Amino acid sequence: MMLKQKKELKKLEESEIDPKNLMAIERATTALIGTSISLIILGFVIEKFELFLNLINVKTPIQKTAVVQQNLPISFYNTMGLVIVGAGIILALYTYRYYTNWIKHLENNTIDTDKQIYFVLSVFVALIGVALFVSMLLLP
Repeated sequence: MMLKQKKELKKLEESEIDPKNLMAIERATTALIGTSISLIILGFVIEKFELFLNLINVKTPIQKTAVVQQNLPISFYNTMGLVIVGAGIILALYTYRYYTNWIKHLENNTIDTDKQIYFVLSVFVALIGVALFVSMLLLP
């Protein structure tokens, strides 16, 4: 184990990459992975929310004749949850590409920023928020 770490340390010392820049890229990559995990969890919770409502309905003593009115079909939440989970998976896969591109830039002593991923993430999260907000307004 120690031999492997020594080899990696020697390799890092021989390269032209500044360790501070490398650690900054690793922090950004870790943040993107954390965001993808959060999206996957959010999508799962939204998709399984119907199960939660059914469990609450079974556990609470309500009149059997009461009918809960739903303005939005449950399939809306199922679809939204699956889309959000898919976006989290795509972001996790993209993060590896992001990391390898930055390593190439550091090796070549060039700087190139990928502002597009942050724009896409911001718009996607905003759309999720708007869709959930509108769905909450439409529910009684």
